[in-house]
Amino acid sequence: MPINDSSAQTFDSHIQKIGINLKSYFNSATVPIWISCLLIFVVALFSNCGTLNLIFAQIEISTDEKITSPIFNQSQNQGTQPSLDVLYSALDRNTIVGEVKNNLSYPIEQVRVTATVYDKNGVIVATGDKYVNDYLIQPGSRSGFDIFLDEALPSESKYILITSFEKSDDIKPEMLQLSVGENSKTSNSFRVLGEVLNLGNNDANAVKVSAIFYDEQHKMVDTDYVYTNPDIISPNKKAPFEFSFRVDNPEIIKYMAFNVQSDEYSLLTKNLQNDTNSQQ
Repeated sequence: MPINDSSAQTFDSHIQKIGINLKSYFNSATVPIWISCLLIFVVALFSNCGTLNLIFAQIEISTDEKITSPIFNQSQNQGTQPSLDVLYSALDRNTIVGEVKNNLSYPIEQVRVTATVYDKNGVIVATGDKYVNDYLIQPGSRSGFDIFLDEALPSESKYILITSFEKSDDIKPEMLQLSVGENSKTSNSFRVLGEVLNLGNNDANAVKVSAIFYDEQHKMVDTDYVYTNPDIISPNKKAPFEFSFRVDNPEIIKYMAFNVQSDEYSLLTKNLQNDTNSQQ
């Protein structure tokens, strides 16, 4: 298949851009047809690469462009591990609050929830993550989380949640007895006090109390955690704790769920649910 001089010069000018001189090949009368086709393909690819945004595994866009993808208000698990139940989640201003449930047959720890927020057109606008309020979640137990997104979000924002965790081999004896006192409400705040008694033989270190607050339909209103004061409790000693936070309508809080854990011990349940009615 003969190739004229102008064609050879055109091929050569393109190929020289990538540091390969193929002129001698084109002057040979023995060049197979399939090599000619291959060269035409290569020249066409490189002559048009300036207009391509997709280069192997990278996507290049200008600062004025956006790339969107389908989105849903949903939760996903990370990797191939089993997923956790996200019982409830909601985006309020710039914070996502929710609770997860360990629906597995073993305890888990290092439970983290990652949120990705999109605008109404599916463009990503924010991301954040947070470990849940409890060190360890036993099978069937719940834990709350709140992810603060340090920026103003557009209206009609949507989000997805991804959970990750590790299987725990940590067995903590039930040695922390929880007591909850009266709660008080103002026009825009809620406050509740309590104590933790260490029934173990050793000090309880980093004693952490978590709480989830619900309305009458058991819909989550807020969640938080605090440390006892002091956060190290000696054997047969008590330490107080306090939850105090702002809420638009504190009268809607009707139920509270508490948990307490330390580095060494867990909550003494006595086969009772750790749900407490909100006192009026």
